[in-house]
Amino acid sequence: MQPPKHMHRKAPRGPAEDPVPVLHAPPEKLSKEEREAWNVPACISNWKNTRGYTIPLDKRLAADGRGLRDDATINPQFAVLSESLYVAERQAREEVRTRAAVQKRLVLDERERREGELRELANKARMERGGGGAAVAMSAAPASSAAPQEQDAGESRGASSRVRADEESDNDSAESVTH
Repeated sequence: MQPPKHMHRKAPRGPAEDPVPVLHAPPEKLSKEEREAWNVPACISNWKNTRGYTIPLDKRLAADGRGLRDDATINPQFAVLSESLYVAERQAREEVRTRAAVQKRLVLDERERREGELRELANKARMERGGGGAAVAMSAAPASSAAPQEQDAGESRGASSRVRADEESDNDSAESVTH
């Protein structure tokens, strides 16, 4: 058998003698000012309203004492903090901007380097195939300005198409001889 789940507790004994009566002065009639000074508002919670009463907003605001405070002062260190945060944010933005510009510049330099390598490989391939004239003209052109590069690209396309046309005509003539 299990022990009982409830406890029988005895009520505490009262005092052995009768309490000493408290002698009061006769009640006085309170004035309106005294009554308002001693008025304690009812407890109104902003979190619990178990009975579902409709409580006016002014009573809710008076409950937490927001209307009683008049000493709203701002610490002077708050201005220092906000200014330092503003300066730090501005500096961070500037650093991000410079980092992005440097990264962009590195990407452009890498792209130009790759294009230069590809251009050199194309020139070597042309030289090996026998189109030495066009390759020499391209290698002599300056690689720094954009307009001459476009012009060189057009010339090289024209030269390579001429070389291909010459090769095809040579192949045709060789085939006609063999047949």
